Amino acid sequence: MRPARLTFPAHAGTSSSPRGAVRLGAAATASLLLLGGCAVTPAAQPAPAGSESAPATQPSVSTSVTPTPTATVTPTSPPDPLAHLSAAKRKQFKACLPKTLRAGSSGTCVTLLQTELKKAGFYPWAKTRYVSVAGANAILNYQRSRGLDADGWVGKDTWLALATKAPTVSKELPKTCFTKGVVLCVDQAHRTLTWLRNGKVVKKFKVRLGGYAQHAKTHIWRNFPTANGTWKVYDKQVNPASENYGSGAMPYSTMFYPDMYVHYSSGFNRVGYAQSSHGCVNIGKLSDAIWIFKNTPIGAKVHIFSPRATA
Repeated sequence: MRPARLTFPAHAGTSSSPRGAVRLGAAATASLLLLGGCAVTPAAQPAPAGSESAPATQPSVSTSVTPTPTATVTPTSPPDPLAHLSAAKRKQFKACLPKTLRAGSSGTCVTLLQTELKKAGFYPWAKTRYVSVAGANAILNYQRSRGLDADGWVGKDTWLALATKAPTVSKELPKTCFTKGVVLCVDQAHRTLTWLRNGKVVKKFKVRLGGYAQHAKTHIWRNFPTANGTWKVYDKQVNPASENYGSGAMPYSTMFYPDMYVHYSSGFNRVGYAQSSHGCVNIGKLSDAIWIFKNTPIGAKVHIFSPRATA
């Protein structure tokens, strides 16, 4: 499967390094340049004979610049995103905002994380003292649903999304899915595969995508993301050979990417979202996988996308 940029230890301690810092600009100060004018007094000249005496001096002329008053700039503080919370809840989140959690992390912030993920509908399991495999996949699925970077690391952006009950991203399919022919449109945020023909929705399926899993050969646990992009179905096999997972691991594979197929997964059928795929698009019902296999022609378009959060 495709490698990801993160590798997590099985049981690591909680990291307290903040993932980002907020910089506040200082109020700008204005400077005023005052310009002074000077009058030049010419020297007295003798009057010509027979003429009246000329004035000994000429009156001086003075100019000055009046300073223009400057506006006072008062710095304003951004609104507190935790202001709507109770005092106790606000205290909990403020203590956890600087902390980063990942698979294996433990501590009081893990308890808060599991509580909030459960409220959001992404953690139906019993609480644990550390971020388990199921917990890591819950984080990834939550991040995708809110249009965040789905890296499995709970940093400030994820904490704030949980604290503010950020809404899910739009379910609207991109225009590229509404084209001629058969299109398999996979929405990672809502974990759905929409099967369209000539721009019309025919069926929708729940899917499981890539996430936190163990490599079959190295036994290293890490994130195996499903790649976003547009491809074409190049082959279909009822029981494709797999060097890593053996025979029968990917029945009824609709193949669109060298190492990523749409196929039936007994694991998805059995444990749901507690685990993840290694990048493939898993179908949890065998009859659904067979339907997709039979009705999707070679050359059909497969579009996989992850909607982003809007400001």
